[in-house]
This record gives sequence, structure tokens and C-alpha cells, in this order.
Amino acid sequence: MLLSGMAFPVDIETCRRHALVFSPALASRLAEIHAEHGSQNCVPVPIRLTDGRLMLSADILTEIGPGGLLESMWQNCDQQAVMDGVDVLPMGEVIALMPSAPLRE
Repeated sequence: MLLSGMAFPVDIETCRRHALVFSPALASRLAEIHAEHGSQNCVPVPIRLTDGRLMLSADILTEIGPGGLLESMWQNCDQQAVMDGVDVLPMGEVIALMPSAPLRE
């Protein structure tokens, strides 16, 4: 399912069971937005999956709402583009795509 298909706000238990999976291009754009509008108290660091996509635990979604550490970042991005560019997958499926050893660039 795409992030745009989720009903907000998302409860923390649902978030903990899912991962956000996205392209390197979207990750780069989000890093740019974070550099300008994000909080240094919450710096998302995605994990590169074996298929080249990146992932974050969906519990990061708890920080984009009112009062969250990433609220300003969320308010200053193209929310629809982000939501349409992020797959929400069960954590078990994503764990299978994680490298067994750190990938070096």
C-alpha cells in the first residue's frame, strides 16, 4: 500500500509493524528538506535494502504531526508527492530485504 492510502493519524502499534520503503531519489529530496526544515534532535537515517530501495521504520510518522520533531519538515515538503512515493510494507517483508552485513559504498 502507498503511504497516501493510510488513514492519519496512525497509531504507534500500526507504525511499529510497518516500514516505509522509497527510492534513493526521494531519500535525497527528503534529506534536502530535512537540512532546511528538520530537527537535529530527529535525523532519519534510512537503511539501504538489497534491491536498492531505502527504508525507515514507520514509527517516524509519529514525528510529522502537530508538535512532532519533523512537523516543520512535513509542512514544507510536497506531501502528496511523498505520500505517493512511499510504500508501506509489513516489517517482516522488509526485514527479508535487509543486507546480512552492512553494504559499503
